[in-house]
Amino acid sequence: MATNISGLDIDAAEDAFRPPLVSVIVVNFNYGRFLRAAVDSIFAQTYPNIECVIVDNASTDESDAVLRAIERDRKGVRIIRRAENGGQTLATLEGLAASSGPYVIFVDADDFLLPHCIETHIFVHLSLRIHVGFTSGDMLQALDDQVVLGTENAFNRIMQTETGKKSNATRPYRQVCGSWPGEAFDRSVLEKIRFVAPMTNEWVWAPTSGNCFRRDALSLFSDNPALASLRTGTDLYFCLGINAVSGSVLIDDAVAVYRLHGGNMFSRRPQLNHVLCYEPGGAGDSNAQAKAILIDHLIEHAARFVDRGWTRFDYARLLRRTDCSNPGVDAPRWLSRSRVADQLIARFGMVAAVLGVWQTRALMFQSGVPWKLIWRSRQVSPTG
Repeated sequence: MATNISGLDIDAAEDAFRPPLVSVIVVNFNYGRFLRAAVDSIFAQTYPNIECVIVDNASTDESDAVLRAIERDRKGVRIIRRAENGGQTLATLEGLAASSGPYVIFVDADDFLLPHCIETHIFVHLSLRIHVGFTSGDMLQALDDQVVLGTENAFNRIMQTETGKKSNATRPYRQVCGSWPGEAFDRSVLEKIRFVAPMTNEWVWAPTSGNCFRRDALSLFSDNPALASLRTGTDLYFCLGINAVSGSVLIDDAVAVYRLHGGNMFSRRPQLNHVLCYEPGGAGDSNAQAKAILIDHLIEHAARFVDRGWTRFDYARLLRRTDCSNPGVDAPRWLSRSRVADQLIARFGMVAAVLGVWQTRALMFQSGVPWKLIWRSRQVSPTG
């Protein structure tokens, strides 16, 4: 006699409960020479429930021919061809809107996933007792056809310390029914995770392709109209924001490969101790802009975050820990140092309607706003 689970026999239960769908979104611009390998790596995953969306950003190389071949060979792939290149972020958001899984992985077309990538991410997510907004797996670094580095520098800084270790933070996931994860899966990966402190305002994660996001965490930040102007730095925007609100976990196991080929938007060469692998302020460095529009979003939607269970005090701390310099502002030093100060002055009425006048003024003081400007501030309607 079949075992019953909530009134279902085991065969019916296997149909009723499946591992979560993972949406893998590939963003491509003129990486036709790498695109097929990236897509093949998605379909070589050991994880059983995946959808793939490819967004082509008006490529002018051989990408169209590669996409037509993928359409022919991979019937389940959805391909979105943009008429013009609006930047990485717009393409990412379009792919997100076209997908439906509760978990999302964004893949740069010049990277590729290792076979256990998605299985590792989902196993960790489902085993966590603290439900974080995303997990970040380590990435190998490859130059041409050779792996030249086995770890990512941001990971190394965390893993060399005791930072982020938590006892009793996991319970190894076992599927209610069905065969995933299989017996061959290495469950000891739970011994190699670290929780990231929400106070961090620095990059400590893997690049884009190493991260697996909860869709509901992404939705807290994806409706920001200013993202249309952010051509790069999408991963920084989402990772900093989501980590500040709901935390993240590092997985000290390589789940993908970062391919270095000289034309990368950000890192252009393998990481070398004490030597920058990118050009600060160069064409691929939108970090300052990404941080600034994150602050703007948090302040504009103050009611959203407080209403989601945050106390007013916690929300004030959230703004303080995500604060950054104010890019492109020709202003006094106190204002150039703090985007939060700039936005609290501009949106005082909106924030005061949520936090209260005195707590908003206290936050302005902590952000460096001079007393004379604080006392001049007055509570007005959120639309005033």
